[in-house]
Amino acid sequence: MSRLSLPFRSLLFTLSNIMDIHCTDAGKPYRLHTETYVLIAGKQGFGSAVIDGRRHRVIKGSCFLLHPNTLLEASADNASGLCLYLLAFHAMPAEAGAERSESPGAAGLSFTPHGELNAKPFGRIAGMLDELYRHRSPQDELAQFKQHLRLQELLYELYRSNYSPSDKMQSREAVRRSIDGLHRLDAAAVNVEALARQANIGTRQYTHLFRQLTGLSPLDYMTELRLNEAKKKLLTSSESLQQIAQSAGFKDVYYFSRRFKQMVGQSPRQYVRHTRQSLRVVALYYANVLLAIGVKPIGANLTWWGGSVFLQEMEKDIVDIGCVPSLETVSQLEPDLILINDHNLADYASLSKIAPTVMLPYEGRRSIYEDTRLIGELINKPHAAGELQSRFERRAAAVREKLAGIVSGQATAAIVRFEREGRRFSVFGDNYGRGGWPIYRGLKLSIPDPVQREAIDSGLQIVQNLPLDKLPLYAGNADYLFVADEGEGIKYVENSPVWHSLPAVWQGQVHVLDKASFSYFDPISIEGQLELLAQLLLKRKPAS
Repeated sequence: MSRLSLPFRSLLFTLSNIMDIHCTDAGKPYRLHTETYVLIAGKQGFGSAVIDGRRHRVIKGSCFLLHPNTLLEASADNASGLCLYLLAFHAMPAEAGAERSESPGAAGLSFTPHGELNAKPFGRIAGMLDELYRHRSPQDELAQFKQHLRLQELLYELYRSNYSPSDKMQSREAVRRSIDGLHRLDAAAVNVEALARQANIGTRQYTHLFRQLTGLSPLDYMTELRLNEAKKKLLTSSESLQQIAQSAGFKDVYYFSRRFKQMVGQSPRQYVRHTRQSLRVVALYYANVLLAIGVKPIGANLTWWGGSVFLQEMEKDIVDIGCVPSLETVSQLEPDLILINDHNLADYASLSKIAPTVMLPYEGRRSIYEDTRLIGELINKPHAAGELQSRFERRAAAVREKLAGIVSGQATAAIVRFEREGRRFSVFGDNYGRGGWPIYRGLKLSIPDPVQREAIDSGLQIVQNLPLDKLPLYAGNADYLFVADEGEGIKYVENSPVWHSLPAVWQGQVHVLDKASFSYFDPISIEGQLELLAQLLLKRKPAS
């Protein structure tokens, strides 16, 4: 960090919270995903702080400034524990009409991420923090104003101490920059001498400052970086141990295995076996696939993807992290693996700080069982997809036999959903939920040509925002019409001449599919949908 620049004339600093954090060597690490600027200061004890994956030694007098969207994990090193002050504050533009943004770099902010600050003499800084903590719940406006002044005084003192760094501080900054570079480069290709030359200081001084900043020697730190990368690959790739060792920069698999056991406490194979046996997965997508192969996520986006009637019991106790994930909540769940698709691509960098994050982008040409196979291979259940697919095909054959003589093998079906009070509609292919897979792949009903051409062949699997007068084009030749009811059903169209022109309507072969049963697309739900479809077709009752 070249300097801590606090522009007091252009920015307004306001206190959000101040806490006293206690870590013990036997307890879980304290984890935080920051939403504001946060100042961390060591009060007493010994420990470490991992800030966005970078380890720092923490003792009394250690002080760090974290910007919003930073992942912190603090832990004690021994029985004496570690006590910290955690002070959260906002930085907003002071000028009238300025945009109120607190993203790093906004409004001229120049706070440096992962910044270790010079907080000496710490007695003065500690006194200011004590006063802020003592008056953390001001009762009246005057007390609140005094607390506001205490914050400004603290920040100004830190600004003054860090504004004109000494030669020693410049050396520490040079080392810190080189550490930052290790996270962007291949650590396997760097040695200590090259790092010291880059920092323009001697190797012994570089090593000393490096240990002060991280708590580790340069060699151990680079080894830990390489091992962390190897851990991700062990959990998320199908590469051999030899390939993973080489890509992580180890000369051979035997040395890799020895160093891995020294630093992780388990051999690579033991690590994979143990982690996968009790794998803690957060799934922003594919949670239902995980449940189908016997793995219950600890967190998932149930707001959007949860609620299938076939999975409700299984979904109990899963933490709903919502459509826009709370990084704080995800971090506190302490996952071993995070699964997303491209819907959450913007969150990939932040989630990757928390745990190895795997993105499987949506692909309409990839079947549900191919998704299951990919995820099964990822978590060491390579045969799960084949077993589920075989079970579905057996059940589908039994349902077709039950419907023999009732449903013609040449029959055509269309799946639609009405929107905007019946003025618009969508049609679905076989690989997008809404009963498509069991209707087309299970019952083997034929797909209307326009649906095949525009939805399935295109890979989109859905054609949306069609005007109602186009309905005969997509469903006019359908013997069966399935309507996905996601709020409208058929109530807005059942009196329309367009609706009554459809053969499936006047033949009494319209079937409404409720959302909780048919919107979901996973191996367990489509099996249950098969049975429900058989019941609907056996009734042979019109829906209108």
